[in-house]
Amino acid sequence: MLDIAIIGGGPIGLYAGILCSLHGLSGMIFEARDCQGGQLKYIYPQKDIIDIPGQISVTASGFIDILTNQLNSQPNHPELRVQESVLDIQPNSGTYIVKTSAGKYEFKTILIASGMGNFSPRKTGLGGENAFDNIIYSIRDKDTLKGKRVVILGGGDSAVDWAMMLKPIVKELTIVHRRKEFRAQSASVDKMKKMGVNIKTPFVPHKLIGDNGVLKELVIASNQSELSDGEDFQTENLPLDTLFVNFGMVPGQNSFPLDKEGNSIKISNYFMTSLPNVFAIGNAINYPGKVKNITCGLGEAVIAVTKIDQIIHPGKNIPVHF
Repeated sequence: MLDIAIIGGGPIGLYAGILCSLHGLSGMIFEARDCQGGQLKYIYPQKDIIDIPGQISVTASGFIDILTNQLNSQPNHPELRVQESVLDIQPNSGTYIVKTSAGKYEFKTILIASGMGNFSPRKTGLGGENAFDNIIYSIRDKDTLKGKRVVILGGGDSAVDWAMMLKPIVKELTIVHRRKEFRAQSASVDKMKKMGVNIKTPFVPHKLIGDNGVLKELVIASNQSELSDGEDFQTENLPLDTLFVNFGMVPGQNSFPLDKEGNSIKISNYFMTSLPNVFAIGNAINYPGKVKNITCGLGEAVIAVTKIDQIIHPGKNIPVHF
């Protein structure tokens, strides 16, 4: 029997694994996809991350490599098991049986760091969307868009960051957001504007025009809920080669026997769930003041793993730093 099962092999799960090694906890990290990394690896591996402590800038994929190397450098680190989905967790007289796609295991504690789970992209919802091959929802290699006319839908940090990354290599770049003001950091928005990105606000996607599996134009329309008195409703056709829909992800649902608040797992002190000795951190949870970024999740991992060590080793003198 092992000390801890970590469900999720994204950045938060990997860091939790590193902490477990430092605390001397035995365990496994389960990742449903074919490699570790979560959203960072699958949705925006080439996106620059600029708010990680100690890193001026690092690509999402590069940050996962750093964490993986750090995990592997630790003696007796939790075993990383990729392409193994956790199907159920079952209480078992003070411990837990974790049922996966490959077998059953027994653990003293569980830490859920699954983020959005088996997430899927949020689509435009327009007719014919699935018929067009040049509508994309993630970018694995930005060089595939060189010299193309690209339209980005979205107004958050990810959409604005991608606009700045793609502008130097594409033929023409337009970003469309449904509100007058972007949700992204103001400094990033100011930088994007100075780069000459074509900005369309407040507009929403209205119609897709194309044939033979190729989208040729996006019709956008004024977002009437954002218009003031006296502003005219408008539509505009945007010719394009690629439409990048950056509306975020729709979280998957798990069947774990835990109390929830909406799509989030309900937690109490030390990020413990409604089941004793089962914890949840990262984007799988929400609470007042919660900030859904990597750094916040890393801090939650420190608190949860420290508490787990106290549970498994009562009376142990646990250092506050290593």
